[in-house]
Amino acid sequence: MPLNSELHQFLVETHRIVEFEPAILDRIESDLDAHGLKKKLLREADRRFLEGQTPDLINLQVELRQVDPTTMELEVGRPRLEPYLVYLFLMLRGRFGGCKNQDARLLQEESITLRWWLENLELSLPPASTLSENLNAVSNLTRDFIHKAQLRYIIDEGLDDFGSLYLDSTAIKANTERPTDSGLITKLVERICRRGSKLDRFGLPNFKPSGLEQLQEELRRMHREIGFCTGKAKSQSKLKKLYYRLLRRGRRVCKRFERELMAVKGALSNHEQLPPSQRVLAEEVIQLIAADIEAIGQVASAGERRIFSQEKVPSSQKVISISDGDAAFIVKGGWNTVIGYRPQVGRSGRGFVSALIVPEGNAADSTQLVEVVLDHWERSGVLPQLVSSDDGYCDRSAREDLLNAGVEVVSISGAKGKKITGIEQWNRPDYRAARSNRSAVESLMFTLKEGYEFGRLLRRENENVRAELTEKILAYNIAQIIRVRERRTREKLEQSLAA
Repeated sequence: MPLNSELHQFLVETHRIVEFEPAILDRIESDLDAHGLKKKLLREADRRFLEGQTPDLINLQVELRQVDPTTMELEVGRPRLEPYLVYLFLMLRGRFGGCKNQDARLLQEESITLRWWLENLELSLPPASTLSENLNAVSNLTRDFIHKAQLRYIIDEGLDDFGSLYLDSTAIKANTERPTDSGLITKLVERICRRGSKLDRFGLPNFKPSGLEQLQEELRRMHREIGFCTGKAKSQSKLKKLYYRLLRRGRRVCKRFERELMAVKGALSNHEQLPPSQRVLAEEVIQLIAADIEAIGQVASAGERRIFSQEKVPSSQKVISISDGDAAFIVKGGWNTVIGYRPQVGRSGRGFVSALIVPEGNAADSTQLVEVVLDHWERSGVLPQLVSSDDGYCDRSAREDLLNAGVEVVSISGAKGKKITGIEQWNRPDYRAARSNRSAVESLMFTLKEGYEFGRLLRRENENVRAELTEKILAYNIAQIIRVRERRTREKLEQSLAA
């Protein structure tokens, strides 16, 4: 028998949900098929390309086999990863972290509970790279479907009716460092040089290396000196001189990179022996280099306006990160500035996460009030009768829209909320209770950040970030199901003893 541990309870509840909604496995299998078909299309394109290099044997009347990509289907090949395994480790990744994370991998390999669980189902632990590839093939639509199945399961068990919704936003740090103009230009130049030195693997000419190593070393040195001068009142003139030299170097090298890139594009258009899969990769690399060259110009323009003209440059005209283009400056509460994302989270009355939205940029909470309620309604199938938030969501028209849609109580705390609510409604017992219980969403945010690393991202770009946060929400809900069921059992026991 397995150990009666937290992990065992987590696995049991995960299994019960997929038993409740077996269509989860069908959705995952469809995603894996789509992923495999995409890879097969590239292989077939390469095969047709190579066959096209050999002329037909006219005397023998042999024609090379041609395949229509639109009619292509997956055939029997190497054993594929079971959809159940993908589902199981998708939940475990949300609870313990990535598959290639050292701590998570150690848990997977050394856990007796997990080993027995897999052996009882005649399954085995797949390699980390295989597991990671298959988990990343799962679409966000499938993750949302799993979330909806969770909420239906909770309603069916009677653990929550989702009639109440408490919402809040939080700032989470992206997987990137805080940007500086000097650091961005230095890293962009280094990345262009690194990619430009490996083009020969596609049969294309590499960027000419003469002077690039010295240029990178000079940029790194100026970046260090700028860091030493930052914040010192007497170093402003030196700081401007260093920035002037660094920005001028950046603009000059951009012109050189543009000439080199034009030559590479010409070589690619004339390279007829390159297989389609390699051509696709080469085109992607060229696009990335072109984007980095453009980013250097954007950073230089913003730096000149900020440093020499003392102009406040809007965030939309800046390069925030070279690794995550969707990250933004997030200002939460007027004092805490984070480079990352600002997800909107909805909590039910029993502590389940029933809504999750990851808007682009630093979207104001007031514009997200209706969106979060609609997301809760779509996922749970229940229009909440009580909605409670802080005064950051204060929007008179949005509140009226929710009341007209059938929400009985729309409570917005703070002076702004009191102003648009009216004294009569503000003093009603149900509104007072809504304001009193709103602090529960703050404890939810603390639990998610401390227990599930909700505030620290491993993945980049909006869609991938939404996938990571959804997995953590799914894992949290499973743990909350266990807690609520135990609490309900304990209450029934206490009532029977009291009777």
